[in-house]
Amino acid sequence: MLLTSVPFLSPILGMIEWSKDFYTHMREQHRDLPIYTLRIPGARLYVINSLGLIPAVQRQWRTLIFAPIQVKAAKAAMGASKEALTIMKRDMLTEQGFMSGMVKVTHPTMSNGPALYALNSRAFEVFDKALRQIPSPTTVSMYDWIGRLIMRATTEAIYALMYIMLDILPQSIFFGPAMQAREYLVKAFTKYYTDGSYKQGSAYIQKFTEHCISQGIPEDDVPRLLVGTVFNNVANTIPSAFWLIYRIFSDPAALEECRREVSQAVRPGDDGPNESVLDLSVVLSSCPTLLSTYHEVFRHHGMANSVRVVREDCTLQAEGGGGGYRLREGGLVMMPARAQHTNPDVWGADVDEFRHGRFLKQQGQSRPRPSPAAFRGFGGGTTLCPGRHFATSEILLLAALLLLRFDVRPAAGRWDVPSTAKSSQAEAVEQPDDDVEVVFVPRPEVAGRTWRVGFSGRRDAELLVQM
Repeated sequence: MLLTSVPFLSPILGMIEWSKDFYTHMREQHRDLPIYTLRIPGARLYVINSLGLIPAVQRQWRTLIFAPIQVKAAKAAMGASKEALTIMKRDMLTEQGFMSGMVKVTHPTMSNGPALYALNSRAFEVFDKALRQIPSPTTVSMYDWIGRLIMRATTEAIYALMYIMLDILPQSIFFGPAMQAREYLVKAFTKYYTDGSYKQGSAYIQKFTEHCISQGIPEDDVPRLLVGTVFNNVANTIPSAFWLIYRIFSDPAALEECRREVSQAVRPGDDGPNESVLDLSVVLSSCPTLLSTYHEVFRHHGMANSVRVVREDCTLQAEGGGGGYRLREGGLVMMPARAQHTNPDVWGADVDEFRHGRFLKQQGQSRPRPSPAAFRGFGGGTTLCPGRHFATSEILLLAALLLLRFDVRPAAGRWDVPSTAKSSQAEAVEQPDDDVEVVFVPRPEVAGRTWRVGFSGRRDAELLVQM
């Protein structure tokens, strides 16, 4: 057990002092410990330092479970009723229960195929409309502009109807004075649900709502759970899109290579020489530098903390044998992404640098490709992010459209990486402390073109994940 000089309070004081870098600091201080325990008021935390223990945690998915965390979030963040929470707690291990059953019915609607194509097509329409409104050099606050655009594209793609538009940052739903914003959204989703408008939404939102109904969730609670889907689908997409676009356009080498790759995904349209079709399937499957930069965004800026609840006393055994680690019922197992993403033993001496080509498969490279367990960008195991395919395709689609149609230049004349010191441990991706003013300059070589998005049916993006 660590940080016990002031019982129960020392870990909290450490978290306040080190903020998002707390677990990285602890790893550096205790490199010899594969796992360590922290005691805070009301909880026992088991923090994973060792890469070798992550697969062991994910294998014990019946004993180390995530569903109780989701139930607590439904109560604290969404204000779900006791009756709804009771239903959500039933049978957390099988697909007959609310939690696992929800994954079963919604996962196909967010995976590669017609349902995902429909989401991407609607997102493209929103992106294209916004970009057509920039006919000449225009200065924007980059994070704010991307945030509003992603919010609009995602909500229109998923919820379909215009009046449900959500022009507020997703974080404001959950923190500080956000309770007022939450209740506003609950009212909007109540109308959306009660008048049956969800039936015109995406396959995902239809299946989500139908599952709530079939499980007996009270009518007043269904809109509250629908509000939660907003956070799930945009909270991490916005900062991830910001960092990808920033990292591409601020690095001449990355910009040149990514632009070359996405240019090869463009083909002539059927409506004359001025129509171009961007094949999103090619972007996802055949733009390795773009995809490598995307992965590096999550490695460098990602800071998610995967959490499991210990359902009963158990022993955690690393691969290859050795001594086991006893975990007590009710404890929380934590797998901080930053503890793995900043480990020089895994990523090399340049671990603190952003290197856009880090994830490229190169012949003759001396360092093997990192284990999927070391990359926590999308979680892992049974809690692997179900929306990763839509988020990835949406972010790469926006990046590709900007690469093809605009030069993005810093309004101040140079690119200065914004600090992220104010980012909270509660966030999964770093937020810039200050916005970045940029100038969107339309590229003359594509002036007058109209654009469509196409899907040639190639395989989806090869994401580095551990199932």
